[in-house]
Amino acid sequence: MNLDYIYHTARLSLRPYKSADLLPHLEAVHESLSDLTPWLEWCGDSYNQHDANEWIATSRVNWRSDVCYELAIFDRCSDTFIGSISLYDVLVNSNSANVGYWIRSSHHRKGIASEALHVICRLAFITLGLTRLDIVTHPDNIASQRTALTSGAKFEGLLRNKIMMYGKPIDANLYSIIPSDTKLLDEAF
Repeated sequence: MNLDYIYHTARLSLRPYKSADLLPHLEAVHESLSDLTPWLEWCGDSYNQHDANEWIATSRVNWRSDVCYELAIFDRCSDTFIGSISLYDVLVNSNSANVGYWIRSSHHRKGIASEALHVICRLAFITLGLTRLDIVTHPDNIASQRTALTSGAKFEGLLRNKIMMYGKPIDANLYSIIPSDTKLLDEAF
C-alpha cells in the first residue's frame, strides 16, 4: 500500500511512520516506560535510537509489503507525537487482522486510543476490505480493554496461553470488531 496514506480526525492526524519521527517516537516511549513495559516486551530502559530507527524502517517496509499497517498518531493542532496503532497478523484466508496500540502517558484518558481505533477500523474495513479485527490484551491491561469496549469491540473470551510475554505463555482476553460494530464508532466521531 502507498505510504502517502494520511487520515485526520477532529483532534488527530494518523499516517505511516517517517524517518523524521525517530526522536519524537523515542521520547514518547521513554516518557511512557512505566505504562508500556508491563504489556510490550520491546519497550524497556534499553530501547534506544538504533532500536527506534529499526522500528520505523521495518514499519515502512511492512507497510509497502502489505504485511503490517502501522500508523503514527499526532495531535492535529500541535503535531505532537502521541502514540501508535497498527494492523498486524493480516490473514488473507480469514480476511482478518489484529490491532495493537499504545498512547504516550501524558495523553492517557483523553479518548485518543479510541479515536485512533476508529481510523484503523476504516482502514481495515473500507480500504483493505477486511471483515474482522481482533484485539488481544493481557488480562490485567485494563486500559486496553476499556479502549476496546469503548470502541464497540465485543468481548469473546479468555484464550489460554495465547501470548508469549518475557518467555512465558500468558492467557489473553480476546475482543473483536466487525464492520457492523463500526456504526457505533461513526456515531461517536
